Amino acid sequence: MRVVHSLLLVDNQILLLFKPGRQKWFLPGGKAEFSENVIQTGCREFFEETGLTLKNAKLGGVTTVVVEDLEGKKEWMLYTVKSTESFGDLIEQNREGFLKWHPISEVEHLPMFEGDRAIVKHLISNDEPIISTQFYTPEYELIHMIKNNEG
Repeated sequence: MRVVHSLLLVDNQILLLFKPGRQKWFLPGGKAEFSENVIQTGCREFFEETGLTLKNAKLGGVTTVVVEDLEGKKEWMLYTVKSTESFGDLIEQNREGFLKWHPISEVEHLPMFEGDRAIVKHLISNDEPIISTQFYTPEYELIHMIKNNEG
């Protein structure tokens, strides 16, 4: 499975989606459709969830997500698209939750999955993509993360 989420960074703020069912903030995104590349998926999903069209979107990260539960290990690919420009009219609420701009200084304190937080923190302070593997419990608590060339 390929999942793509997108980070829009404008004036030291990022746009996040709060999902009430999970009580956490997320980068807008979703699953890739057949034959879509990851930039197309990131831009399409971002538009569907926010009403905004990303400009000059680029690949910001590739993450292998591993979850181990009683049935064994599950693995999927999570891609991150990054942009600093968009146009359109923001939809403040959608079927998944509501959207809000957050100063990058708040990222450390927002309720988020720790792996997502690590990706966001990397991308707001680096131009180079993040390549990582994240290992989670069945409850999606981050056990371990290997980033770029770390062991």
